[in-house]
Amino acid sequence: MTHLPLVQLLEHELGDLRSVAEYADAIGIAKVLATPKGVADAHALDLAVHVWTFRAENDFLPQDLKVGDDPAAHGNLDAEIERYLLRGIDGFFTDFPAIGVGVRNANCKASRGIRR
Repeated sequence: MTHLPLVQLLEHELGDLRSVAEYADAIGIAKVLATPKGVADAHALDLAVHVWTFRAENDFLPQDLKVGDDPAAHGNLDAEIERYLLRGIDGFFTDFPAIGVGVRNANCKASRGIRR
């Protein structure tokens, strides 16, 4: 066993997180698994939670964050990432790093009470 931090990737179900916590430091999960309960359950076992993959195209966003009818048009990715950060996720993957970094930075400032 390596002494490097390990991340267990999970796509379809969280499964037995207690078992995962025996060997992993974090879970990398599909967005659909990052429910408030799922994030809380992982954190209760000292597992960090990394979520994948945030994309700006309407086709990948929830209905309330889509802009227009074109599946390839960009919707409100900022708001989607913010939702997951408010759930307490520890990290995320995105195809739009400039948006991701901006939302992360704003969230960090807000959580420390710093205004832009």
